[in-house]
Amino acid sequence: MKIYKVEVAPSAKVDINELADFLFENMSREAAYRYLDTIGQEMQSLSIFADCFNESQSIIIKNINPCAKRMVSHNHKWTYMYSILKMTL
Repeated sequence: MKIYKVEVAPSAKVDINELADFLFENMSREAAYRYLDTIGQEMQSLSIFADCFNESQSIIIKNINPCAKRMVSHNHKWTYMYSILKMTL
């Protein structure tokens, strides 16, 4: 089984911080932390499951990165776009 190191792009970190601000403004503190924890767990799951997803067929995603893959969140509200840069043991 291949194990990958998950690295979050700087632009994605900005998006996550903006989302966190929104969640803390619109949810209870506990709910916001739970939501953010779930996002973190889903992103970390790519260390094991990155190969399970095919390259995206979305024209929008292909315009950003032709080799990008995508994973839909557990609640189908978010799409994680990622690419495999290197394999680690």
